[in-house]
Amino acid sequence: MAASTGQITVEQYFALPEQCDANGNDVKSELIAGEIVLAPLPALRHDLLKNQICDVLRSFLGENPGLSLRAFVQMGFAVTDIDALIPDGCVLNKSRLQDATSRALTGAPEIAIEVVSPSDTAVHLRHKIDNYLRNGATSVWVVYPESRSIEIHTKAGIRQFSGDQPIEDETLPGFTHPVSSFF
Repeated sequence: MAASTGQITVEQYFALPEQCDANGNDVKSELIAGEIVLAPLPALRHDLLKNQICDVLRSFLGENPGLSLRAFVQMGFAVTDIDALIPDGCVLNKSRLQDATSRALTGAPEIAIEVVSPSDTAVHLRHKIDNYLRNGATSVWVVYPESRSIEIHTKAGIRQFSGDQPIEDETLPGFTHPVSSFF
């Protein structure tokens, strides 16, 4: 798919030099629908939440090695020709890590986890969810820190979890964990 006027492709995006702030820190950006979207430094609460979720997933996956899955925080994915996304967390099949020489993995992770920030727009979030699901993800977890809830999006629909409800995902057979413990 060629990029239209004003858009760039993933290939062009990856050819750009890395951006740093005045202190030399990497500036996080994603390519969403051919547009470079800069993300401000997330709040500490955001970072703690995404790491807490991935810690729980890593523990579960460590106890279930037969699933051949691993959990990661902030890994890059070339999801389409005009979408290079960095979910806050993800779950991947270990076999996809065989060739880790490129800047990003091709396609979507098996599970993408997006923690909603004040800088996220509804349009960009919807675009990400749709593209993850169209390009290989079995589910997308959208985490809402303010309401302390999680939506799991799949091709079959959306399920909402909050409070002490145990979160469940078909990609993680046997996984049940109360939503409240993430927050």
